[in-house]
Amino acid sequence: MKGNKIDGITLKEMIIAAATLLEANKQQLNDLNVFPVPDGDTGTNMTLTMKSVLKEISAVSNITVPAISDALAKGALKGARGNSGVILSQIFRGMARQMAQNELVDSMTFAAAMRQGVETAYKAVMKPKEGTILTVARVMAEKAVASAKELDIIELMDLSLITGEEILRQTPEMLPVLKKAGVVDAGGQGLLIIYNGFKMVLHGEVIPENMAPLYTEATAQQSFFETADVDDVENIAFAYCTEFFVQNLFDYVGENEVSKLRDKLSRIGDSLVVVGDTDLVKVHVHTNSPGKALQYALMLGELEHVKIENMVQQNREVQERKAQQELKEVGVVAVASGDGLVNVFKDLGVDAVISGGQTMNPSIEDISSELNKISAKSIIILPNNSNIILAAQQTQEFTDKKIFVIPTKTVPQGIAAMLAYNQDGTGDENAESMSGAFENVLTGDVTYAVRDTNMDDKNIHQGDILGLSEGEITCTGNNIEEVAFELVKHLSEKMSDLITIYYGKERTKEQADQLAERVKAELPDTDVEVLDGGQPVYYYIISAE
Repeated sequence: MKGNKIDGITLKEMIIAAATLLEANKQQLNDLNVFPVPDGDTGTNMTLTMKSVLKEISAVSNITVPAISDALAKGALKGARGNSGVILSQIFRGMARQMAQNELVDSMTFAAAMRQGVETAYKAVMKPKEGTILTVARVMAEKAVASAKELDIIELMDLSLITGEEILRQTPEMLPVLKKAGVVDAGGQGLLIIYNGFKMVLHGEVIPENMAPLYTEATAQQSFFETADVDDVENIAFAYCTEFFVQNLFDYVGENEVSKLRDKLSRIGDSLVVVGDTDLVKVHVHTNSPGKALQYALMLGELEHVKIENMVQQNREVQERKAQQELKEVGVVAVASGDGLVNVFKDLGVDAVISGGQTMNPSIEDISSELNKISAKSIIILPNNSNIILAAQQTQEFTDKKIFVIPTKTVPQGIAAMLAYNQDGTGDENAESMSGAFENVLTGDVTYAVRDTNMDDKNIHQGDILGLSEGEITCTGNNIEEVAFELVKHLSEKMSDLITIYYGKERTKEQADQLAERVKAELPDTDVEVLDGGQPVYYYIISAE
């Protein structure tokens, strides 16, 4: 701080404090999610977005407000995951644009930055909803702009938090779904946690040791988008993409040990992701020492689903294929999880399938990386999840290809869109035909409740089996097959020409076939198909056409 103004060092400390405070409160945000299905990922998405910011600012050597602001915008955009992460990245992007024009940030400049952040975020969302993180950010910015002349930067931050807390408490009155669940908006709560981190630094509060930053200058590695050419073998600093899960963690393992694993891995590689808790940890790292990475993890528990890929060899193969291929007119990227669903999309002509969906939203960087590997003039993206659409729309900034995002919210919608795909057509032609192809498809999901709640006059208990039709809970019970059968009957009231049952990794083909026989007996005029989806989270995904 210089007087009552923020300098580059203070701004960096504010961002680090915000990120560490968000990490400490990640589960709290996840628990605020409205639906009792296992998709509590607002905290995870916002935390991973901030983690990308930390990586970017840690690589900055010239600690000035413009340099840190630029790193803030770049890191947030690259690491943005899910709707909450993307909106947060746009808020930061607008704020950074304003702050980067100054060597010192006073209350007037910070208020203007808040306002520009809100304007940028609202522009990024096609249909903004009030009662969300957008509302909290907007009301805080409006109050800040109106009061900035009379306040110094510390007073302004205090007022902004008071204003934010007041409007957050009102979000259940703006969104009925929040009121039914008895919670405030998770994204808005996350934004206030970030501002509380800012406030800690401005008030000179000490960050607890158990909230240490995820990245430091000593461990920061070159970021993905700074490489000269990601397809150039010579520029691959770390050759082996190493992924695995750590399960059955030893009794002594806590969050501190997981954090230590993250620190160790950061010293031997880059592109590091360590997410999870004391039950299960997922690790992704690019390294030249995959054996050492596995040894570190074995100190915490048992390894599962270990995958080590030689990226140097992969890049050679990519270059060879590119040399042999002409640039085709259009390519397709889809998001799906489960070997069976991946095979369905590839059989329909999809060029690349990104692993993702509920509980696992790919970032803008993840999607951009895949679409840039495809030798095509334009790319069609099928998000197949409402929480991925916004991230997909932001990928245009990271490619020279023309991007078309078909707003599919479910896997069956994505499959229906692919049935209208013409590999000889242009991107514009395919976007038009595919956009209308999934309108007559209904999607049902069978999953389980992760918490007790009350929704739509239904008392739901943790572990109950839930049947969802187009995202709405329509039936509940204790038996998976019975709930699935009731869900099919509900869907068939609107669409009954064809029922397709995709069974997940928790069900067998025999169980799915028995369900299909019951459906055929109940709906003799309906065609019924059974396919192996292999998807996690959902016991069955059901398509009705």
